[in-house]
Amino acid sequence: MPKTSLGGRMKRKIYKLGKSTLVVSLPAKWIKRYNIEPNHELHVLENDKSITFSTDSHSSDSEVEIDITDLNEDLIKFYIMGAYVKGYDRIKILFEKQENMLCAQETINSLIGLAIIEQGTKYCVAGEVSGTTDKQFDNILRRTFLLIMSIAEDCLDAMEKRDKEALKGISLRDHDVDKFTNFCLRILNKGGYKEYDKTAIMYDLIQELEELCDNYEGMAEDLLKVDSFKMRKELKNIFKESNDLIRVFYELFYDFKKARMMDFHSRRGKIIAGINNLGNVKPYERTMLYHLRKVNDDLLELFKLKITSHFSS
Repeated sequence: MPKTSLGGRMKRKIYKLGKSTLVVSLPAKWIKRYNIEPNHELHVLENDKSITFSTDSHSSDSEVEIDITDLNEDLIKFYIMGAYVKGYDRIKILFEKQENMLCAQETINSLIGLAIIEQGTKYCVAGEVSGTTDKQFDNILRRTFLLIMSIAEDCLDAMEKRDKEALKGISLRDHDVDKFTNFCLRILNKGGYKEYDKTAIMYDLIQELEELCDNYEGMAEDLLKVDSFKMRKELKNIFKESNDLIRVFYELFYDFKKARMMDFHSRRGKIIAGINNLGNVKPYERTMLYHLRKVNDDLLELFKLKITSHFSS
C-alpha cells in the first residue's frame, strides 16, 4: 500500500470583532470535510503557543460502490480493504457469482468494526457497526506492538525447537497484525491523529509496523520449505537481540528519552555488525539473516519516524 501524506500548514489573518474580540476564519476545505455549520461546537486545546481546534465528527454516511465481478480472490480482498482503509462508512459491493460473495463476506468479517448490513441477490452492503475514536486507535496500536513482540519471541522459540507446526501459526497471527494496522489506518483517514500535525508520520509508522511483522511471517514460510535446519548459537544471539530491539523501540515510542534513543542506536549497530560478520553461512541461515536484516532496517525507519514525531508541535 502506498504511503500517504495527510494534513498541512497554512496562515490565517486575525480580524477584530467589536472592541475586544479577535477572530480567525476556518479553512473552507476543513469546514466542508467535517460538515461544520454555524452554532456547532469545536474542541479547543491550548498548548503553550499553539491552539488546536478539533471535532470528533467525520464525513457522515460516506458511501462507495465497487463491482467485484470477474475479480479473483486477491483482488476482491485488496479492493474491499482499500475502501475500508480509506474510511468509507458504507461499501456497496456488486457481484455476479456466489463464490465472489463468499470471498467478500470473509474479507468483511476480518475487518474491525465492519459487517454486512444489507444483502441482495447481486449485491451486499458492508457498513460500520462501531465508531472509530482516538481511544480505540491508541488501544489498538499498543496491542499491535505487543502482538508483534509476542510473534517475534514465538518465532524464535519455534525455530530453536524446529517446530514446523508452530511456524505455520506465525502466518495466521500476522493476519491479526494486518487487521489491527488496517483499522488504525482507517481511523487516520477518517479523522486524522489526535495531534493532527502528526497524522502523516503516524500513517507511515503504522505501515512500517506492518512490514516489520511481515518479516517474521516470511522467515517462517521460507523455513517451512527447508527439510532440516538448526539454530547455532551466533545466529540465535542475533535473532534474540533483534527481538529485544523491538521492545527497546516500544519503550522509546511510549517514553521518548535521549538515553533510550542512544541505547537503541548502539544496539542496532552491534546487531548489523553481527549479521555482516557471521561466517560459514548455510543457505537456510542466509535466508534467516536476510529477514533479520530487514527487521533491523524496518526498526531503523520506525526509529527515525519517532524522532520526527518527537519534534512535531
